[in-house]
Amino acid sequence: MRVKLFWKNRPEHSLNPKGGVDKLQSFGNAQELEDEINVWLSQNPKIKIVDVRQSASGDMGLSLWLISVWYEEVA
Repeated sequence: MRVKLFWKNRPEHSLNPKGGVDKLQSFGNAQELEDEINVWLSQNPKIKIVDVRQSASGDMGLSLWLISVWYEEVA
C-alpha cells in the first residue's frame, strides 16, 4: 500500500478589511486542493483507493489542510 499527501498551507491566508477570514478566498483554496487531487487521480487511473483521511490544524494564524490518499497499484 502507498500513500499520496496533498496539503495547503495557510488556506485562509486572505483576510477581509474587518480582520476576518475571507470565505471566498478560503473556498478558492479548497477548490485548488480539490483540483490538484482530481488531476492526480486522472493521471493515475490504475490505482485502487483504499482510504482517504483529512485533517486540519491551526495555531497563531498559521493553518494547514492535509489530505492523505491511501492506495494500491492495480495491474
